[in-house]
Amino acid sequence: MKNILVKNVLKTLEKNGFEAYLVGGAVRDSLLGKKTNDFDIATNALPSDLIKIFQVSKNLGQYGSINILQQGINIDITTYRLEMDYLKRHPTNITYTNNMLLDVERRDFTMNAIYENRHGEKIDIYNGIEHIKAKKIVCIGDAFVKLKEDPLRILRAIRFAIKLDMQLDENLKKAIIQNRKEILSLSKERIKKELDGIFLANGFWLLKEFHFDELLNITLDNICYVHDLAGLWAQIPEFSNFPLEKELKTNIKKINNILKCGTITPWVLYKNGFYVSVVAAGILNVERKKVMAMYRKLPIKTRQDIKISPMLLQKVTNCQNQEIGQIFTDLEKKILDRTLKNKPRDLIRYLERKIVHADD
Repeated sequence: MKNILVKNVLKTLEKNGFEAYLVGGAVRDSLLGKKTNDFDIATNALPSDLIKIFQVSKNLGQYGSINILQQGINIDITTYRLEMDYLKRHPTNITYTNNMLLDVERRDFTMNAIYENRHGEKIDIYNGIEHIKAKKIVCIGDAFVKLKEDPLRILRAIRFAIKLDMQLDENLKKAIIQNRKEILSLSKERIKKELDGIFLANGFWLLKEFHFDELLNITLDNICYVHDLAGLWAQIPEFSNFPLEKELKTNIKKINNILKCGTITPWVLYKNGFYVSVVAAGILNVERKKVMAMYRKLPIKTRQDIKISPMLLQKVTNCQNQEIGQIFTDLEKKILDRTLKNKPRDLIRYLERKIVHADD
């Protein structure tokens, strides 16, 4: 264990007479040689003890946990517990325990149930280390029961398999097939969040293998992989059926507009911006360096770059307020196709000639 802050938290709990272990994704990722800034600590200290020890004003977590966020490091500290009687993936009966072995049993996969103390010593009851070495995802206990309890584990298993390049244990595969319809009980927000991770890890093929595309009514054929969430969702016709963030929706619509054009032109690049255009270029198989070169050569990058103010434009043309936008659009196109120089004198002369021709 290399993180000083995490070590100090573990040490503080031990000094106060409690057990404390790092557990979950941080231990797993360390064994895989991956870095993380997100840590989970399990302890037999009760929530009331945690509040006193770390001087937090209230219990911040849903399950008796507190959160520490310092220097970009996120630490969640949770009391050992048993979870029973699941309803809509949430346990309705939670009992705190002093027994770490009982805390282990409630976890999902063996690779996420390895406990590590501040000295780096590990407790691995369910052979998680062995399974990680074998690149295999194995459920703790009965896979059918675990997935039925919390269907989100189905999508988590898919995401882990793709992201960590691991195989699903045969029992876990069978349980996923049998319980796959259970994911429809999840909120679309939860489904979308897991799909984000699966998409970014290029796991479309595994979703299709388990027929989740049919179950969720999404089309996953002919997806051109790009390292961007908006670019991936843009290729799914049914994206609007999911609760996407406002910025994500905006970028998807821009990307789709570019895809309809079928190419990247200076006008397309100018109107949609560099980032979105590069993402669309990846889908259209247009080289990024070509888009970058085109962007550098743009005579203007935004409307604010045009060398005439709205006030002067209105004075020269004597136009109404609602016409200013149309005139600026005309200037943008002329400047971008290089039939008009972006210089105040040239712009004014162009507008004056346009007025004369309009009067004729």
